[in-house]
Amino acid sequence: MKRLPLVRLLAALGIVWVVTAVPCHAQGTSNDSSAPADGVNRSYASEPFWMEHGRLTFGFQMSFGLENNIPHDISHINMIFAEPQIGIIAWDSPYSRLPVRRFELISEGILGASSHPGGRLFGTALLLRFGFKPIGRVVPYFDAGSGPVHTTIDEHAPELTGHTQFLSQGGAGLQYFLKPQCALVFEYHYFHMSNAGLQAPNPGFNGNMVTIGFRWLRTPRLLAFRSLHRGRRRSTSTP
Repeated sequence: MKRLPLVRLLAALGIVWVVTAVPCHAQGTSNDSSAPADGVNRSYASEPFWMEHGRLTFGFQMSFGLENNIPHDISHINMIFAEPQIGIIAWDSPYSRLPVRRFELISEGILGASSHPGGRLFGTALLLRFGFKPIGRVVPYFDAGSGPVHTTIDEHAPELTGHTQFLSQGGAGLQYFLKPQCALVFEYHYFHMSNAGLQAPNPGFNGNMVTIGFRWLRTPRLLAFRSLHRGRRRSTSTP
């Protein structure tokens, strides 16, 4: 009889542990509501740690762009700009046999300036991002996109005509996940800037861009609550 309080204490601690652990795995629980097609029983331990996320992504990056000599380099344009991002994971299949495991749509802001020959720029771009099979904590990806920018670099460089330009870019990157919902980003892009024929002449210029930043993957509170509620209902209905 003296052991009864200890048993009750252990039971209470077990309940507290379950209640606090379920939210951390709520997303994974909702994804495993049905058995996989190949019949393999996958536990949390076997899942990639970066699966623990929602559909929304946020990011902030700093980029440095430098004009190259393809086809010419007249003004030696260089640019540095900040890129806040918000995106949505449109398709996510971590167990797919395809090389591509994730597809994202990302809206990217562009705000910066040129230290040589001078001028500023701001605008936006839509990026399509394809994530590949993770290698440990590293997830490689490829993305490409384009968008309009307003710039005054044209006042200092003959490669550009007019304040309205379009920045098109594409390249590869690596995401190193510090934890399931936070990643350090390294990226290389090849880009082209021109006015898409809005004004003549329209030589434009090409360049190389390197980027470093962070990304955060977040689960909306409403979706997290629904996943938690579904997980608890399944656990209580299990005999």
